[in-house]
Amino acid sequence: MARRRKKQTEIPETLLPTGCTILNCILADNAFGGLRKGTIINLIGDSSAGKSILSWTIIAAMIAEGYDSSYDFYYDDAEAAGDSFDLEKLFGEKTKSIVKPPRTDGNGEPVCSDTIEDFHMHIKDVLKNNKPFIYILDSFDSLDAEADREKLDKALKARKNGNKSSGSYGTAKSRKSSDILRNIRMEIKNTNSVLIIVSQIRDNLNAMAFGSKKTRSGGKALKHYSWHELWLYLGKKIKSKDRMVGVQTMPKIGKNRQTGKIRDGVFNIYYDLGIDDVEANVDFLLAEGYWKKRKQTIVAEELNLEGTKAKLIQQIEENNLEKQLQHCVQKCWTRIEESLKMDRKKRFK
Repeated sequence: MARRRKKQTEIPETLLPTGCTILNCILADNAFGGLRKGTIINLIGDSSAGKSILSWTIIAAMIAEGYDSSYDFYYDDAEAAGDSFDLEKLFGEKTKSIVKPPRTDGNGEPVCSDTIEDFHMHIKDVLKNNKPFIYILDSFDSLDAEADREKLDKALKARKNGNKSSGSYGTAKSRKSSDILRNIRMEIKNTNSVLIIVSQIRDNLNAMAFGSKKTRSGGKALKHYSWHELWLYLGKKIKSKDRMVGVQTMPKIGKNRQTGKIRDGVFNIYYDLGIDDVEANVDFLLAEGYWKKRKQTIVAEELNLEGTKAKLIQQIEENNLEKQLQHCVQKCWTRIEESLKMDRKKRFK
């Protein structure tokens, strides 16, 4: 008998949690949920900015909230980087055991996408189950198109024989990805699933004086079909005893069909913890003046706590006050957004 999902009082029925309160707010103005059901998300980031960590955090947060009874979880590790961090330590034994590859071979070994055609086959197979799912492709940059591979092979053979090669390489992938996303977008919507496509930030060599200096591969299709286009920029390195223990990540919305707003934020990722949601929330409430600081003492009246930042975080975790902390962030975020609204007469009624 399937375990019933925990009652959700904070998350709207249309949204799913990301595991990062600040990110939820940036995406959907809601501290408890940020991902819209039935959508395609393009997650673009600098190297080491936490794209994979965030992807796994989304899955772990959903499982922690009880969505594993109604959702399937797939991680298409196209980069073959699954052993780059300890999944069980960062996201729990249950997350590690529940998440599936797109398919397995005859020996039960995971098989992930190697070409854009592989990805199309895998996502279509998952859609045939007619069950909601989270599918993460990590990353889009790792895929080739079969036609491009054939062109490259011909070019290499021509060069080896002393001949010149003709034609361009790399264009088939963009055309094929547009066809695939157009083909699957309604099925994803109708099943309330979420497809997260991870991309790598690249320098835009064709940027004009006022153009964006950063871009990602795949042409315009990813931007066109994405509900959210989320960019993760790498901030400062976090050190302890002269050794790196984590990084600062700065998320920024490039496209937002949920609220239409372009918002940004900041959170820290630690190598032995993952995304520090509690610290990010405390920093946000302090930065916005929602909580007051007297010298080194932070006064969190709604939680009946006070102390240094480290002590406050410790007390929140020891007393299981993470949800109450999220409510504080929601109040603060809503207050700010309300203050930004224009007090003007409506043009149309």
